Amino acid sequence: MIGKPLPLRDLGFQSTLELVADMPEVVRVCPYEKGTFILKAIADETTKAIAQLVARQKRSTRAQKGTAWKAGAASPKNSQSSPRRRRAPVLPATVKAELQDLLS
Repeated sequence: MIGKPLPLRDLGFQSTLELVADMPEVVRVCPYEKGTFILKAIADETTKAIAQLVARQKRSTRAQKGTAWKAGAASPKNSQSSPRRRRAPVLPATVKAELQDLLS
């Protein structure tokens, strides 16, 4: 959306999935099927009405398949169980706010 890659390494993350898994107040990683998952944005006060409208929509199989991604070795479950995982730094509030804007 902004035309630049996320600065994952600068923020102390190895993957986008690791980044979003470290922001449970902004996005939730939900298991889906056989190694896939769905990212769900967490609604705040400004986006609750939109979230309710989306929740009422009839879900189509095609739309659900389009949002599922292969987790593979990068899943939060696998990366958290790794004994070599270092604790990522706290994400700056400005970055969290920008990601929350993108998700809403």
